[in-house]
Amino acid sequence: MIALLDTRADLVVDLFLLLLILLLPVLLYGVRLARRGRLKAHAAVMGGSFFVFLAALLTFEIDVRLNKDLPAPAPLPFVVHMFFALPALVAWVLQLLRRAEAFTNPARHKRRGRLVLLLLAGTVATGTWLYLATYRL
Repeated sequence: MIALLDTRADLVVDLFLLLLILLLPVLLYGVRLARRGRLKAHAAVMGGSFFVFLAALLTFEIDVRLNKDLPAPAPLPFVVHMFFALPALVAWVLQLLRRAEAFTNPARHKRRGRLVLLLLAGTVATGTWLYLATYRL
């Protein structure tokens, strides 16, 4: 099994964790673009980040389901992680679907964006906890 980090995880799991950790600074950069009035760039960063994340998530899910050498996830961190991850994904999808609302009701778009970022921050934190609890040597 090829791994990037010194754990029992394989390369796909390691890379997914790194992508998850890098996601927040990229999204914060997207917020910065919006604050500076660069709305097309903001939309490109946010939408592009979502599709890169979605591709990585699907690759990760396929890998952990097909790779019988990986240990089962630690139960408590897994449940707590799902508490953040599932609502984050749904909120992010809804935010992207309602992107036109940014022009008609910018305060609501901004409020929902904050919720997405908070849920994603919780997802990153609990995902790191889950990774360490499951794959640490």
